[in-house]
Amino acid sequence: MSGSSLPAWATLSPPEKTALAHNEQILDARLAQGPLAFADYMEWALYDDECGYYARREVFGARGDYITAPLLSTHLARALARQWAPILAAHGGSIMEAGSGNGQLAVDTLKALGLARRLPERYWMIERSARRRAEAQERVASEIPQWADRVSVVADWPDAEASIVVANEILDALPAARFRMRGGRAHTLLVARDETGVRAFTEGAEDTFASAALSDLSLVDGYESETLPRARDFLQKASERLARGVILLIDYGFPRAEFYHPERRQGTLMCHFRQHAHTDPLILPGLQDITVHVDFTAIARAGIAQGLDLAGYTSQGAFLLALGIGEDMPGDEREALLARQAIKRLTLPHEMGELFKIIAFERNQKIPLQGFHLLDRSRSLA
Repeated sequence: MSGSSLPAWATLSPPEKTALAHNEQILDARLAQGPLAFADYMEWALYDDECGYYARREVFGARGDYITAPLLSTHLARALARQWAPILAAHGGSIMEAGSGNGQLAVDTLKALGLARRLPERYWMIERSARRRAEAQERVASEIPQWADRVSVVADWPDAEASIVVANEILDALPAARFRMRGGRAHTLLVARDETGVRAFTEGAEDTFASAALSDLSLVDGYESETLPRARDFLQKASERLARGVILLIDYGFPRAEFYHPERRQGTLMCHFRQHAHTDPLILPGLQDITVHVDFTAIARAGIAQGLDLAGYTSQGAFLLALGIGEDMPGDEREALLARQAIKRLTLPHEMGELFKIIAFERNQKIPLQGFHLLDRSRSLA
């Protein structure tokens, strides 16, 4: 993979060209000191306050690089609110949303819970990006000023308890470790400069975490893929704040048997730039999104290791249909048409309905999770 030339589809505006030149200068200075673990490169490229992708203004929506479910319609938030209402009625407490972005999911959820008279004591929006936090605060002030005193927008996990922890598309953006199999062991892939000065992947020492995690699989030499070692830290932080209640995670991915399928020899890493998907994370540093799919078996095991009970695992489509998505359609004919189109995109198997999965964990709570009533695929995570 090259970091020196751009493909034809990657046309840049003058400000983007300036930003890219700046980012490449900083990155090349770092690489001059030695190779970078891919997780460290991904951390810098996405989250650096100066150069990172999430410091850019246009990330989400039609003018950005992708559209998330909360931006597509309010129906995801309203369905989740139907799931949260009985838990809040039984336990009270707060909601924590990790990776809350611009606050759209939080605001729409609070609107729905307000109508149901089941508002949480506090809604914590946890977001690393200062720009996104500012956008969220503006959205709260303009759309739900009557509940602004219940909302806290913070950069990191608060020292508080919650009865509900939710995260939409955060696991896929955690810095991933990439590896290549050799001699039955997983060797870490590093970002370096080759003999011609072009950024490329190079093979490093054994990744003992990946080797141990994949010891029961027969992956051939040359097989490349990813692990998410920082998902364990994420589950630990979420678990520490859950005395009683639910952790629910929404993301795209597979059980490990599908994730590490023999035919998926190049892994799951994907990049997005202006709605264009591709597989080269070394071009456009700081200007493009970098994601990996989620190994939900590893997530299930990490949650159980934290003393949590696995509550369910299913597709987004099955989960939302079980919660009655679309039962409260608007009366206006045009609005109803747009709502039906959004619901189809959220639930149909060839759209987001099957690609995205939902996994939930419980601790000390017995409220049934209605979202898993139609279909629970937990057995596939073995």
